[in-house]
Amino acid sequence: MDTKKVIPENFIRAETDRMFYDINQLAGGINKFYHIRSITPLDKQTVVRMNKDVLYSGGVVDAEKGATVTFPEMPDKRYASILVIDNDHYCPFVIYEPGKHKLPQDTKYMFMAIRIQVFNPKDESEIAMVNKLKDQFIIESNSADDFTKPVWEKESLDSLRAEYEKEFSKFASYPADWMGPKGTLNEETRQYACAGAWGLFPNKDATYINYNGGNLPGDKCYSATYSVPDVGGFWSITLYGNDGYMKSDNSVINESNVKYNDDKTFTVHFGPEEKCPGAKNRLDITDGWNFLMRAYLPGESVLNGSYKVPEVKEVK
Repeated sequence: MDTKKVIPENFIRAETDRMFYDINQLAGGINKFYHIRSITPLDKQTVVRMNKDVLYSGGVVDAEKGATVTFPEMPDKRYASILVIDNDHYCPFVIYEPGKHKLPQDTKYMFMAIRIQVFNPKDESEIAMVNKLKDQFIIESNSADDFTKPVWEKESLDSLRAEYEKEFSKFASYPADWMGPKGTLNEETRQYACAGAWGLFPNKDATYINYNGGNLPGDKCYSATYSVPDVGGFWSITLYGNDGYMKSDNSVINESNVKYNDDKTFTVHFGPEEKCPGAKNRLDITDGWNFLMRAYLPGESVLNGSYKVPEVKEVK
């Protein structure tokens, strides 16, 4: 099969085609959700920078002749959302409200990512309940052309992705013009988001504060103390390796498992147990470790950048 070279002008479509195809294969075809039934396993990270405080589902829809998705009621004021992304990595909107919603037809194929909050990932009954909720998200479509294997050249796609990921890593937070509806974004830099954080939310829906660390080694202990970010949903910190994937099951601190200091701040320790003995809120790290702080439905101090995360310091 002839392949098409990937260049800056078509990178976003090529990378999104790759993601759509992979997720569509996992779902077993078009107009179906692929449901991850347990907290994201390390060997089933379908995209970069996933996390462990939500259960994910994803599916590709043929929206050409019209399609809808049904969003069920959520118990316990539990956060849930459907992120909608088109084939050019624009996000026309995010769905939060129960009911039947019409999908846009910006491109023939549209992607949906469901996130449902998990309060206690070790509670099997809660995981079972969330999985029942997942099965109540229903896709209905008037067309069902399957998403065929992309013809993009792998070598040029991989090369450009690596180049853009280097630029992506220079940003401490994700600019507001990296994700959202078409016509509102920076067409000169949004390829960095596509390469380094495919499937990210628009800032108003979730703000991502990126800590790169400057390629710190993974055999020491580090710490930093944080104030609680202002959110309408919830917050979390997730640790990644230098390739953007989680390397350990002990990689997440969030409002459900954090241990607070007396002043309501919280201190996180980053490092192996033998280097951080007895430390609370400890996360495993590897060489080149980095993290994202996520603020779902962020408040004004997060959106305007006045909320800051401190530099981590080595614990001697």
